[in-house]
Amino acid sequence: MKKFVYLLLTGFLWGFIGISVKLIHNEINPFTLNFFRFLTAFIVLLILSPIFDKRSLKLERKNIRPYAIIGLLFAITTSLFVFALSRTTISNTVLLQAIQPFSLMFIAYFWLKEKITSTKIVTLVIALIGIYIINPLTTGDLVGNIAALVSGLFFALLTAYMRYEDKKLHHTSTLWYMFFAAIFMIPFPFIFGFGLLMKNIFYILMLGGLGTGLAYLFYNFVLEKMEADVVGLYSMILLPLVSIIFGIFVIKEIPTLTTIIGGLVLVGSIVFLKLHIKKLRA
Repeated sequence: MKKFVYLLLTGFLWGFIGISVKLIHNEINPFTLNFFRFLTAFIVLLILSPIFDKRSLKLERKNIRPYAIIGLLFAITTSLFVFALSRTTISNTVLLQAIQPFSLMFIAYFWLKEKITSTKIVTLVIALIGIYIINPLTTGDLVGNIAALVSGLFFALLTAYMRYEDKKLHHTSTLWYMFFAAIFMIPFPFIFGFGLLMKNIFYILMLGGLGTGLAYLFYNFVLEKMEADVVGLYSMILLPLVSIIFGIFVIKEIPTLTTIIGGLVLVGSIVFLKLHIKKLRA
């Protein structure tokens, strides 16, 4: 029972990401904002992680290189995601980034030598139909929509690299992923400026503290108690669903009918793909 509570808490906290970015109203550059997001998340995890696992503060020399690469890929992925949120709708951003499992399918084929089955191809075709219905070329902001799709591509690359290095999200690693991600984002406040930082400090804390730091802390708890494939399946449903619901009730951002229909088709194809992959690994 506790694992499902953690899972629901994770999904609930992820919902703060979209509305936090939207409520800032571009008064802070998205890349600058992402630096403060990672810095806040790192501080939150630095305080909380050792309470549950004292090994969290130990960074072994052999892990510096892979943790730094993961931090870089995580920084790129989430920066594009935040940039997309600043340009297009929450629904378009979370749904278009959700193409990640299909990008991962091809990356894993060439890099990790994982097979592409006929079922995977069918689910990809269904996903593309969903994207076609959403129609990212005319619905929302084109640049933002493209950024969301590219974010999904880097998310897939990040996932593939973590598989390759056999690295997982855990108390002892997530803290350092956030640290290196923040390090890579340091130049952006000096390039784009700090914006209206103090005016939006509450939303930064919401984004970094709740939507990132606490969210990944609970996500770690879930991964310790459930299979990663199952958690990934629930995540692919919870993140878009909660984000869109928050967008509707907090900032009155109502998705179009085509976005809803296309999103259901896309998420449905992802669920089917995840179940198929789980069956293959069984």
